[in-house]
Amino acid sequence: MLKEFELLASDNTSGATELVRKLLALCESCAIGYRFDELREGFTLLEGAQKSMPSLHAVLHILKSDFLSKLHDDSEIADAISYLSSLEKILTQSGEQIAEVFGQLFEKPTAFATLSRSSTVLSALYHMQSLGRLTHAYVLEGRPMFEGHRSIHDLFRHGVPCTLMVDAAMAEALARADAVVVGADSISADGYLLNKTGTYPLALCCKALDIPLYVLCDSLKFSPQLHTQILVEDRPGEELLHREERDGFHIWNRYFEWTPVEFVTAFITERGAFTPDQLSALAGEGEEQS
Repeated sequence: MLKEFELLASDNTSGATELVRKLLALCESCAIGYRFDELREGFTLLEGAQKSMPSLHAVLHILKSDFLSKLHDDSEIADAISYLSSLEKILTQSGEQIAEVFGQLFEKPTAFATLSRSSTVLSALYHMQSLGRLTHAYVLEGRPMFEGHRSIHDLFRHGVPCTLMVDAAMAEALARADAVVVGADSISADGYLLNKTGTYPLALCCKALDIPLYVLCDSLKFSPQLHTQILVEDRPGEELLHREERDGFHIWNRYFEWTPVEFVTAFITERGAFTPDQLSALAGEGEEQS
């Protein structure tokens, strides 16, 4: 089971919501199999990984305080599994609510462009398709790990008309799209969106071409931290290019980057649609409900 936690810690192609779902599944497997020591080791392993995904660490913190405490004896295992089911239900309902809010914004058939991979974005696009309002999806790859390749296959399997494009062709993708939709790994308290590298130039293209940009995320993604307090990790340069011994040049490789929220048309959450200047009010509601 510890191997599964290691795979989760090194998973560089799944979005934050997908990682949380995988974490919940691992917790359930450990609880059913009474593998509590491996569960604790797995939590310790994850604490030092995925530093650019604050929402995953927020859930990890909740699980350590509320889930581990339920694993003292046999009589509490059922309660622990029920607790995990309630968290999974919240995630599912949140995704469905976000998709519904998103669908209400578009009354006419619409073509969308997106970047990389977000399970929340995919769910929203499937919902748009069910309403008969999705004409085409243009997917930018999300280099260097090419998460968009998974997205395009999933969209195609759901019968969505779709086209895969390289990240450098984002201007061409926007020329064909009516709107852009992306997910989020975090939104900082000082007004920055953390998402896959390529999101910032995509936002700049949207502004230049007057294309609306929507960010789909649940309230869990809103962080109380400033963006300077959240680590954006450097990744191995060899993922981009294998260097020979004589090569003395540097390689910059980061999966995530910060985008000022002022470029976003609206944030679509399970509580509704919010413009960037309304995010402080949304954060306030979250504090009241927590």
